[in-house]
Amino acid sequence: MDRYTLYTYDFIDAKVIEPNLFSEGLEKVPVSTADKNLWLDRLFGAKKSDVRIQKVKKGNGADKYPCTVLAHLDRVVWLRLENEKMQKRYVKHASKDSEPDTIEMVNESTNPYSFIFIDCREGKNLIAIKEDSDAWRNTDTESRLLEASLNDMMKDKGFGFRIVIKPETMTKDFWDYNKRLIKKDNKRVKKMSIYFTSGTIDPRITALIDKTPLLKHLLKESWSAIKGKVDLYDPFGPQIVDGRRRDIKNIIEIIMSNALNQTFGLSLLYDNGIEVTCGKDIRIEYPMQTNMIDMLFSKNLFGEYEINKWLDQAIEYIKTQKYGTTAKKNRNRKAPKRVQETSAELNFL
Repeated sequence: MDRYTLYTYDFIDAKVIEPNLFSEGLEKVPVSTADKNLWLDRLFGAKKSDVRIQKVKKGNGADKYPCTVLAHLDRVVWLRLENEKMQKRYVKHASKDSEPDTIEMVNESTNPYSFIFIDCREGKNLIAIKEDSDAWRNTDTESRLLEASLNDMMKDKGFGFRIVIKPETMTKDFWDYNKRLIKKDNKRVKKMSIYFTSGTIDPRITALIDKTPLLKHLLKESWSAIKGKVDLYDPFGPQIVDGRRRDIKNIIEIIMSNALNQTFGLSLLYDNGIEVTCGKDIRIEYPMQTNMIDMLFSKNLFGEYEINKWLDQAIEYIKTQKYGTTAKKNRNRKAPKRVQETSAELNFL
């Protein structure tokens, strides 16, 4: 099962409007959202076309990133965005004399990649970015690259507007949400990370650490650093929420109260890859079966592309997670077997 982080985009007027190269000054710059989506769609060519994705500001990393259109149908674009990297490989060379074989380190280029779907249909404004840690540290890096590069192309074309991409999030109580994941959805806490900065340490934390041998061993010496991060693997997830490890739970609650002034930070990483960070809204992710990727742009019995159906479901999922309206409305309606199976697979939170 692959996971996609969901983003939406909007348009704002550009500060500087260049001559429109598409119309050569003969047409007006589009003003409606529908027209803007149409012009955004025109930035992408047909299958196998290259898309100019590049870093606009100077900094570490590559200046350009290979990006290819894998499909472009019905105003839905499927991109493959690569992140060229170098990896070390050791090669042994047989020696012709009595000397030991020599070992040489060589650098080889790799091209890990992630998929991006852009829904330019009227009223959709959705972007889904596949999470792939081998290619990108997080999907926000890709969304920033995409936003900057698209705005650069729009400026060259003289569109008169820019695009703003933002992640879709939902506001949940940190403790209640983690309790739901652990107790109701049977998710396992794979790692608990504690971030801290030097300054006035809450004396209650120090006292609780002193009373807990494991935490005293893992954490106590870390407080002397200016800032740092401590990772606890398999940190008693069920025991925390049911009260069997009150010492751990108390420390978490105190850290949560200190997270407001950024002295401490806390995040829980689950076995299905979901990471919940104290003080931050939760990103909305949507799954896709791995074997679905080969039939995304095939049509169903109703003449609809499978990817369009998936994107429509993702939009409804955002509404459900943020407002709960769709779930309540459809609660008593019996869905076809295929939809029921899909809904069960989507219960990953």
